[in-house]
Amino acid sequence: MNENFIAKLETNRYLIGSFDTYIETTKQLIKNNSNMTDEEVEVILKGMPTSYRAAITNKNGEYLGYIGLYNVDAKNDASSIRFEVNKDLEENDKTEILNEFNKYLQDSLNITEIQEIIYTTKSQTEIEKKEIVPSSNIIISNELLIPGVSEADLEKFSQDYSIPRLQLPFTIKSNGRTIGIIGLSNLIWSNKRANLNIFLDKSLGSDILNELSGYIIDDYIDYVHNSNVHNITLSVNGSNKNMLDLLSKTNMNYYGLIPFGAISDNNIESSMMFQHIPNMKKNNEILIPDNDLISASMLDTEKKELSEKIELNNGFKMIRPGSFEKENIDSNKVLQGHIMAMQNRDKFTIPLGEDKYFLQKGNENYGMSKALMNYTYVVLNKNNDYAGYINILRSNANGKNVEVEIGIDPKLQNNGLGTTVINKFYDELFSTGVASVTSSVFEFNNPSIKLHEKVAELNGIRLESYYINGKLWNMNFYSKVNSAIEENNGKQR
Repeated sequence: MNENFIAKLETNRYLIGSFDTYIETTKQLIKNNSNMTDEEVEVILKGMPTSYRAAITNKNGEYLGYIGLYNVDAKNDASSIRFEVNKDLEENDKTEILNEFNKYLQDSLNITEIQEIIYTTKSQTEIEKKEIVPSSNIIISNELLIPGVSEADLEKFSQDYSIPRLQLPFTIKSNGRTIGIIGLSNLIWSNKRANLNIFLDKSLGSDILNELSGYIIDDYIDYVHNSNVHNITLSVNGSNKNMLDLLSKTNMNYYGLIPFGAISDNNIESSMMFQHIPNMKKNNEILIPDNDLISASMLDTEKKELSEKIELNNGFKMIRPGSFEKENIDSNKVLQGHIMAMQNRDKFTIPLGEDKYFLQKGNENYGMSKALMNYTYVVLNKNNDYAGYINILRSNANGKNVEVEIGIDPKLQNNGLGTTVINKFYDELFSTGVASVTSSVFEFNNPSIKLHEKVAELNGIRLESYYINGKLWNMNFYSKVNSAIEENNGKQR
């Protein structure tokens, strides 16, 4: 058996797993079965999302073929399946493989409708088509909301805002002129969640509230929910009084804040978070806290870079991957330890074909293994064995707020290592002038929730915003603020 092949699904006689291990064999299979050119084969492969395609072997490791999503219609939770093998299968084996793959799709991607199944061998191609009723086009019955955004309006608003690539965009018009743009970003169909973006004409100042009422946003939200987006969230700078006043007149609810997660002029301030899920009504008992605000220069320090290595207790250490060679650390051994640890995480779906869980030697396009070498710190024991990682996911407010993720090898959890690692990381970040650190934790991740409850503060819960194992789960937001801020504010008082 190929040592890089990792079985992720299993039937009575076959294993389904690592696609890239057999990618060249798969290309040859497609060419042989269908008499295709190299260019046509590449088109086939590009039609299958890398995370949802897999090689198939027998229990002895002999290659049989592949199976994968094909021509995905994520908006309607539908797709085709492409299933190709190098020999004719018995009907029960074929059915078992398809059933196992279908179950995986439903559990991990919420794909519930298959439009067609394309089954190919050297001797035949079967196409089983199924009728899918597409989602009806939802029309907003609001005369102020016009589908789409013109290039001219986009250019005009881009002078005042950094506008991301918008999905389901609408123009907000009043008295024949454009007063705003509304749309979604970071839309993840599989999790049915997205960020709401509203850009208002700054030249109107507070007068815009006379022309814009909350029901416009509510109408757009209803449209988005009808388009199969379940959770919608919006972040607003604490000083943006116009937007906060507008949101108070909608059904969106405030659910938390990111302390010092936004920037306004030369100040760092809080980012207020609002959300909506279907049938949510305004909860008037929730009070939005005062906006925390500090000067951007208040936390400037001489230390600009994170340390290359941080010693911990009992021989453990946090080390930058870029220092592995200098420290004589075997990166392959560390990566293999990471692979094994990631496979053992509870409730985390293992992608089929991106193969984030093994080291693809000589391939620059590997997933989790490559990611590890770009993480902020890897945690090792005294023998330089893998123990975990901690990483900066993204930064906000010109780097004064960072979002982090942490992963400790399941075998080493519940012994205080995670607490030590995250506290050391907080100290290191704060020593470089970071104002606050945030983390998002899925509600099923009990070890991480217990860890963050000890070291940080719960700042909000994003409802039903992560789909896995047949259910939508909440996402908890935790934060830790640099103690120098409180000390400084105490001196000012």
